[in-house]
Amino acid sequence: PEGEPDLATRRAGMRQAIAMIYAHLTPGEDVLVSDLIAAATAAGPAVPLLVFAPRQRKSEAVLLYIHGGGFMVGHHEDDGFVANPWVRETGCTVVSVGYRLAPEHPHPAASDDCMAALRWIAGAERPLGFAPAKIAVAGISAGGCLAAATALRTRDEGGPALCFQFLLIPCIDSRSETPSMHEVEDPRCWRRSANLAAWQLYAGPGFLGELSPYAAPGRATDLSGLPPAYVEVAEIDPLRDEAIDYAARLMRAGVRTELHVYPGAYHGSTWFQPQAGISRRAAQDMLDALRRVLG
Repeated sequence: PEGEPDLATRRAGMRQAIAMIYAHLTPGEDVLVSDLIAAATAAGPAVPLLVFAPRQRKSEAVLLYIHGGGFMVGHHEDDGFVANPWVRETGCTVVSVGYRLAPEHPHPAASDDCMAALRWIAGAERPLGFAPAKIAVAGISAGGCLAAATALRTRDEGGPALCFQFLLIPCIDSRSETPSMHEVEDPRCWRRSANLAAWQLYAGPGFLGELSPYAAPGRATDLSGLPPAYVEVAEIDPLRDEAIDYAARLMRAGVRTELHVYPGAYHGSTWFQPQAGISRRAAQDMLDALRRVLG
């Protein structure tokens, strides 16, 4: 939007904000971190991955994690502040995918990269050193969109089976016309103008018209046969209503779905204000859900 920082400034600002979160975390040696690559295929280029594994593996479950950032900022190398607690508390392995960003790489580049990472995890050559007993997908904000799209694509394309989809404050409908989209105008928060700009960069100038559900899962008309879902929603978030609607439609389609709406929370506050009471509650709810599925 007019008056907003340029893209390079946005990307640098996101990495700086996450570095500040890291500065308040206690380091540990119980999580092993490895840089790996899902090799290029005929369908796309090589995809960088960051693997977070417990030093003493107690679970053969794997969680594919997709970072947020409005499709245009964020970096998989910064995902430890999200991944490390999940690894420590569940014993699972987390694989963070370095998907290509818009606008340099519009849809379907990011979705293709996430699918390539998923196929790599489930590959017959056992790149993680074991055959995953369970594979789940998780994402925050734009990553929640890509996680939901990954679940749709694996169902429709016969991809590796997913046991769970973990959709956290997901951005899933480009039309941006729900009541909550018009409620949040504070420039310190994610708001409708930024949402529209992000979708245009990601999905192209026709983003308000017909759009594939693999780009905007909120457009999907058939949600049957998808893996069980966990959906987190913040009250003070323009994305609130579309996420609640998606969760309700999953339930109506027969998909076991757990929906959490956190009063007083804003978009991303669970991670950017982790000491707040509502953030601690949300973080605990996430851990409890992941333990049930992957522990």
